[in-house]
Amino acid sequence: MLEDAERKLLRVLFNFFAKNRRMPVWQELTAITGKHRADLTRTLLSLERQQYIVWARRESPHTILLIEGWERRERLPARHRATSGSADISYWTQY
Repeated sequence: MLEDAERKLLRVLFNFFAKNRRMPVWQELTAITGKHRADLTRTLLSLERQQYIVWARRESPHTILLIEGWERRERLPARHRATSGSADISYWTQY
């Protein structure tokens, strides 16, 4: 699960790329997010560690490649998963 800053930055990157067909440079990223470059770098490295982005040349964010543009869904606990088979239909058919 992503922290708030990570989730917001991931969405900023996704939306910026969708609109402009390129990744932002530092000046654009700091203007959009209102964060300092050090905070952005820390958040980007965290996103890379969690495999949401690939950032090979770390001197500029315009080299970032998005792997996923949104947060991954966590698997539901077993008691919330839908079950397959006739176990659930008996409630509706046997009365």
